[in-house]
Amino acid sequence: MNKHCKKSENLSAYLDDELDEKTRLKFEGHLEGCSTCKKMLHDLRCLQGCFQTLPQPEVGFDLAPVVLAELGRRSPRPTSVPRFNWWRLLPVSFAAVATVSLGVFLGSLLTGRLDAEVTAPTLAMFDPIPPGGICIGFTGCYPEERI
Repeated sequence: MNKHCKKSENLSAYLDDELDEKTRLKFEGHLEGCSTCKKMLHDLRCLQGCFQTLPQPEVGFDLAPVVLAELGRRSPRPTSVPRFNWWRLLPVSFAAVATVSLGVFLGSLLTGRLDAEVTAPTLAMFDPIPPGGICIGFTGCYPEERI
């Protein structure tokens, strides 16, 4: 027995008599064989009965016109959205460009010349035998006879 039946979604509509004739007959046939839906329908009927026994307070006046007037008074009026002025960003963008330019200039002063030459030891890693390789003078790397 499963705890949740897919047809239980129709229980509230069935209880409120909102199902069309064909769906209602089909659902009643389902109720005869499904104990889960039967129990849920019984619980919903008990809950409906409990709600009907609650006292209905008398307001003394019709509240609908008051609520509708309040809703009409509080409804937001359409307003135009203020446009963003892009020219206000101009001083900020100039300050950002000046800051980056100053940073690049001061950084170049710290490193020395901008067009510094690349020294030979820097390029040694591109040699056929990398730095620290042992085969340039080691005879064991070069056999005398080739097979």
